[in-house]
Amino acid sequence: MPSSEPAEQPADWERQWRDEPLDAAAPARESRTLRWREQERLVRERFGGFDGLRAIELGAGRGLNAFLFAQRGARVTLLDNAPTPLAQARALFDAHCVPLETVEADLFELPPETRGAFDVSMSYGLCEHFLGERRLGVVRAHLNVLRPGGLALLGVPNRYAPVYRAWTWTLMRRGTWPLGTEVPFSAAELRTLARQAGGEPLEPRYGSFVASVVNHGANQVLFKLGRRGLPIPQVRVPIVDRLAYELLLPVAKPS
Repeated sequence: MPSSEPAEQPADWERQWRDEPLDAAAPARESRTLRWREQERLVRERFGGFDGLRAIELGAGRGLNAFLFAQRGARVTLLDNAPTPLAQARALFDAHCVPLETVEADLFELPPETRGAFDVSMSYGLCEHFLGERRLGVVRAHLNVLRPGGLALLGVPNRYAPVYRAWTWTLMRRGTWPLGTEVPFSAAELRTLARQAGGEPLEPRYGSFVASVVNHGANQVLFKLGRRGLPIPQVRVPIVDRLAYELLLPVAKPS
């Protein structure tokens, strides 16, 4: 019988990265986000710091978060199946004299040298582009590259982020959505997949709801009007932040 499961819609990631300007200031902006602050706190609590850690970013694009790991003393690797963002990442890292290793590969066919080799694995804006069993597979890949006792950081869009959901719905309805399949996660779904993959999910972290309103609401209107966007505020609002766009789930690999 034919499957009733919808097919994944691919995106032209090479074109997306070619069209997006390379901004040398992007890592500094990322370092001011609540998402990065949570990661930094987790790493320092679990490992005592970044020095000597091996970290890999999967589906890395330009690897902004891995860049911040490397700046703080980690040895980082970017893995992506598209050559353009890896070349752009190399230019970005080189411009800041930050060391980098890259691997061009499919995360569902991990090179043997990456398996069990890292203390930290991470991705941001990757897992939501897969459906069905591949959703579990992409989570499992994060654990497959870790040593026992390692930590995976899964950054995904939050299913319960209303402003983000309204923005994506509008673009998809208009036929102007450029990123193929994108199905956000609830924390519960992500925790379930992490357990099925053999990991131990920790407490989920959320970004700023106020930032979501500005980035996916006000700024989208301003961009349509040909105006510059507003700065993205990184403001905490307890409870309400569970409706933020950014959902980060840390997952420990058992020792």
